[in-house]
Amino acid sequence: MEDNLFRLPPPIPHGAIFVGPDDWLTEPALADRDSWHFTRADQALRWLKAAYAKDSAASSRLLFLHQDAFAAEGGADDLVNWLEELSSLRAPYLPIFLHGGLTAAPLVRFFRAGLFDALVVPLDRSRWVNMLIRAEKRFEIRQQGRLILASSGQTQDLLRNLRRQLGDQTARSASEMLKAQETLEAANRQLNEAVAELSLLYRFGRELSTAGNWDGVLREILKSLAGFIGARGSALILRSAPGGAYSPRQTWQWDESAWDKVIVELKDQVDTSIADGILAPGVFKVDPGPRQESGSGRRIIALPLEHQNTRLGFLLLLLSDPAERDRVSERFLPFLQAVQVVLSEEVASAQLLDRIRDIGAFNARILETVSSAIWVIDENGRTVFCNRTGQEMLTGRVTPGMAPGEILFQVGRGRGEFPLGKLEAGLPELFLDGRLRLDDTDGLLLPFLRDLPDSVFRGEGHVTRSDGTGIPVLLQTSRMPGSIPDQTWLVVVAEDLRETRKLDAERLRSEQLEGLVEMSATLAHEIRNPLMGLSAQAELLADQLPADDKRSRYIEVITGEVDRINGTITRMLNFVRPCEPILTPVFLHDLGRDAIDLVQARAEVKDVTLELLPAEAGCDLRDLEITVDAGQIKQVLLNLLINGVDAAVEGGRVQLRITGSDCLELSDPARGTRREGPGIIIEVLDDGPGFEEGDLERIFRPFYTTKSSGTGLGLAICHKIVAAHDGQIKAGRDDHHTYFRVLLPREAVKQAHLEEKT
Repeated sequence: MEDNLFRLPPPIPHGAIFVGPDDWLTEPALADRDSWHFTRADQALRWLKAAYAKDSAASSRLLFLHQDAFAAEGGADDLVNWLEELSSLRAPYLPIFLHGGLTAAPLVRFFRAGLFDALVVPLDRSRWVNMLIRAEKRFEIRQQGRLILASSGQTQDLLRNLRRQLGDQTARSASEMLKAQETLEAANRQLNEAVAELSLLYRFGRELSTAGNWDGVLREILKSLAGFIGARGSALILRSAPGGAYSPRQTWQWDESAWDKVIVELKDQVDTSIADGILAPGVFKVDPGPRQESGSGRRIIALPLEHQNTRLGFLLLLLSDPAERDRVSERFLPFLQAVQVVLSEEVASAQLLDRIRDIGAFNARILETVSSAIWVIDENGRTVFCNRTGQEMLTGRVTPGMAPGEILFQVGRGRGEFPLGKLEAGLPELFLDGRLRLDDTDGLLLPFLRDLPDSVFRGEGHVTRSDGTGIPVLLQTSRMPGSIPDQTWLVVVAEDLRETRKLDAERLRSEQLEGLVEMSATLAHEIRNPLMGLSAQAELLADQLPADDKRSRYIEVITGEVDRINGTITRMLNFVRPCEPILTPVFLHDLGRDAIDLVQARAEVKDVTLELLPAEAGCDLRDLEITVDAGQIKQVLLNLLINGVDAAVEGGRVQLRITGSDCLELSDPARGTRREGPGIIIEVLDDGPGFEEGDLERIFRPFYTTKSSGTGLGLAICHKIVAAHDGQIKAGRDDHHTYFRVLLPREAVKQAHLEEKT
């Protein structure tokens, strides 16, 4: 084996012991480091035993073992035995084995026998230095252990001395220990009593703070308080409102037939602050007045409950006699004062919380019933609050009503957060989902609104529903403080403009109709005069022509067209003329039969069957009596039946159904609401092709018709007549039939002229 394999890199540790071949170490520096070199392992072991026996406090040393020192047969066993003997010395030596690459099995045996480390040669400087550092730390740990053992011995000696001294002192001062024990027991009793009082106070405060209903809690508190101090009964007297009268809120074992008298005497004595009645600031002794039983000997301790110079009520404790009252006052005075403070604060807090809840519930009702949609948006664009109108505007669905207490929990919900499930999960966000658009404004709306001065904006826009429908709105925004300091929320109020737009359209239509009235009157005057002249001239020509003259046919055409034009002018004047119904009791079933008889001839020409459906089973025809203008309603029936006949296919059927209803729902245009009441439903059904898309919105407009001929005034006149009777007329498609449905109340709401009965 080459020598340089086992050459040790610097630095060489001071005081090290080397066991190995003679030619292993040739460096003269070893002598300067108080190092030793042995060629034989047994020789080195004897030297170590002798050195440790001579000086057990010798300094720690590193033992470097060359593998050649144990190269003989059975060298592994020799090394194990050598290490075990070294370990038995319990000397501060760390053996380190230098080898050329042994397997793990023998190395495990060596470590178990006490080997500190094993290094594979050749050695590089980093491994060598790391080994030296570990060895140094091991020496430090051993040294600390020795110091601890030495200190432990000194401590044990000291403890033995102290035990002896303590035994002596215990024997000399047994009486003093007994006195100290008695003092500790007294202090312990006082501590237990104080702990019991504190525990009771804590329970009172906790139960009052967490209770939703004070009835049972107050009775239990009064019972516990009376039992704790030894009172016969207790009562809590409170004012129903600030400045109101006193009345018992809760009592325990205190039956009083005239509480009002007790309260008057109590208030008189406490408010006059009788000197001998004052136990402590705010605590009074109250003697029974002349109205109470003088022989009972009962006495009362009264604790006025006050908060911010406002008298809230009294806590009364009923004792058996004056001596018992004095004993309780002396023993429990601090405790009673603490109870007084706890009850005063809790009662004041409860009253304040009730007022806050009332205000919150009132505000919640306002937010839920207001017709405008209201959103509160946080700084990230998420919804903090959305009222019922806003939810319905976004979803298009009716939102169920909630109690005011539940509404308060909606505040602070945020996107996707539903703490109590009060808001539906599908509610979209106004800004984050892009549901709001402002007219003449592009880009992101939230930054635009926040950058405005004080975030104040007023203008029109559109809110898009979940079904894609756009709702025109008048938008107003403002800024409000958030839930934490330096937080700002945006308040968005949107007013639905659909009804306003409809009213604007109706107002424009009314203005147009006013112009139409004036124009119609002028045209009727200007057209009828020439028509009368044409008719007169045509009659003169007809008289002058022979009876068999073929030109008479042209005269008939002229007079027929003149009559047609005159009829058109008459219908137009009927439409624009104010409709003032003359109301009389009428049986609609009879009126319907007459209308069918009048249209029957026109139906036979087209081979259409007219049918008046019978009344419902159990319905008396007298139930179909209604107060209307018979002529006008008959005109409505005629127009609807004629339209049905014209729309029906050849060989088709037109049906008239008249039914009564005890709960007919009608709109009230005067109030903008809906009302319910008894009424009549008239339906005309035909089996024609129905309406084209978009016709339903225009069929009741004047001069709009789907026929190839006609003026388009028939349905408009029907609508006008029905409206004058406070009713409604609707059209639609049901299965295979087209229907016109007239809803009439039994008694007209509007003022009308009643025909006098003769």
